[in-house]
Amino acid sequence: MIPVAALLFAGLLSTSAATGIGTQPDRSRALPEAFGADVDALCRLVTRRYAYYPARKRSWRRGCNDAAAAATRVTDRRAGVAVLERLLDSLFDSHVSLGINYSSGSPRLVPSGTDMAIDYRQGKFIIVGVRRGGSAARKGIRAGDRLVSLDGLSPGEAARARIQGANPRITARQLKWAINAAAAGYSGISRTIKYSRAGMVREVTLDDPTPRAEGRLVTLRMLQGHIGYIRIEDSLGNADTVAAFDKALAVLKSARAWVLDLRNTPSGGNTDVAEPVMGRFIAAAQPYQRVIPTGEKAYDRIVPPRGPWTADGPLAVLVGRWTGSMGEGMAIGFDGMSRARVIGSAMAGLAGGTESFVLPGTGIPVRFPTYDLAHIDGTPRHRWLPPLPVQADPGDSSDPALAAATEWILKQR
Repeated sequence: MIPVAALLFAGLLSTSAATGIGTQPDRSRALPEAFGADVDALCRLVTRRYAYYPARKRSWRRGCNDAAAAATRVTDRRAGVAVLERLLDSLFDSHVSLGINYSSGSPRLVPSGTDMAIDYRQGKFIIVGVRRGGSAARKGIRAGDRLVSLDGLSPGEAARARIQGANPRITARQLKWAINAAAAGYSGISRTIKYSRAGMVREVTLDDPTPRAEGRLVTLRMLQGHIGYIRIEDSLGNADTVAAFDKALAVLKSARAWVLDLRNTPSGGNTDVAEPVMGRFIAAAQPYQRVIPTGEKAYDRIVPPRGPWTADGPLAVLVGRWTGSMGEGMAIGFDGMSRARVIGSAMAGLAGGTESFVLPGTGIPVRFPTYDLAHIDGTPRHRWLPPLPVQADPGDSSDPALAAATEWILKQR
């Protein structure tokens, strides 16, 4: 975990505020003044602390100029938050977020608030993943479909409308971020999607993208061939997950091989949960992820073994477009330790490790990456791909990734 001292910057987070007591923003400020102070502080903060600032410098400067002007016209708190939301869009980074959102009108987070993943390929916007149980899956959208329009706009128009502070020439990185952000849409607002499959165009209206909650921290079952299957249900940030995982292992103790499914971890989590889970599969401490602080020497995080017994035998780890942040760290960790075969598609691609800061005008938190993370072989985590590529999120009832994992495990015996 990052120490509190690392969060201190130009008064954005004081020691007393970090511990939950003392300093609070001046509530007597007029809204334009308060949000103007937030814009100014955030623009300076990102310039100095954001890990990937050089690649976003031009769009960020334009975004800051636009936001400073917009802040002078703020008449209510919701409008002020919208100014900050648009400003953060200038970073075109899904690992950046405000610690506040509104149930109607705030941008949904990618990937935790999405139901489809889209890539730009050979001049076409292709749906490459559909979240199991999400609105898109329930309405029949499948991986491989081509996106034709979004709320009456072509995909290119929808993407451009989401980009803030852009140069006339949009980069591939901006385009990918923008089309996925546009497809996620805004809280409380439905989306009208046209898509094409086998030459036939269909139109659907999508509501809340997220699937119905499982109600459990992990799910488990014994697969044929004595393969223990455990799925983390977007709970890598919940301290109770460690105990739930241990109980799942105890139920499946007779397994001769394992599948750990990380395809539903879009919200990420923290090392206090991830490392104890990983520790159940190893017998000796090993490095699993490289931390690269900006301007400082890189070092490897070490995961120790844990528990009364080790879950040995072949291990397949499943990943997909909704494997996010800490889930991605676990995937590269198992691969770096040579403990598992990672199977699936490209992951969420959430870059770096994040820190939180509190803006001085309103007290609104903001979170963004301040250091890079990599596989122990040096490959940036957000660019790493599973060694065994398989469609991980088809959107229908099939599961080619699990089938591939089962096949791989049986070959190891």
